Amino acid sequence: MRFMPLALALAPLLAACSSLPFGGTGDRPDIRVTESPDTGVMRPQGRPGAAGAETGLAPGMEAGMEADGTTPAAPEPGADGLLGETLAGIGAAGGPGNWVETGLVTARRPGRVETQSGATLDVELRPSGAAPSAGSTISVPAMQALGLPLGQLATLRVYAE
Repeated sequence: MRFMPLALALAPLLAACSSLPFGGTGDRPDIRVTESPDTGVMRPQGRPGAAGAETGLAPGMEAGMEADGTTPAAPEPGADGLLGETLAGIGAAGGPGNWVETGLVTARRPGRVETQSGATLDVELRPSGAAPSAGSTISVPAMQALGLPLGQLATLRVYAE
């Protein structure tokens, strides 16, 4: 008997819910689904050397290639040995020594990196196989020697020796 007033108060609320489209009787929104996007849609590139990966590139093309099918060459060092600037993140934690893996070189060679704060360090430049405009990785000991935080990306100027 105590619950009778509560039941009478809830009855109009439940009746109001019947007009909501929970049962599927209401109007449905007009939703269009595109099964396959046009060819002009940008797709992510696959990892270099990934066998059978869906890259979204034209047949015969690989990641890092120019539109004409050629791979961009690493830049030639300037008069002061500057190869360019790169955005570097932490590399493999187990790799010993001071090194930078970058697309700015095509073969291992000695080099030097400079941070935005002016700190410099002699490093071994290693080719990454990526385009010169791609980012780079730097060894943990090199990041520590330059005073860079391990969890952040750093802008580095890369010089050939």
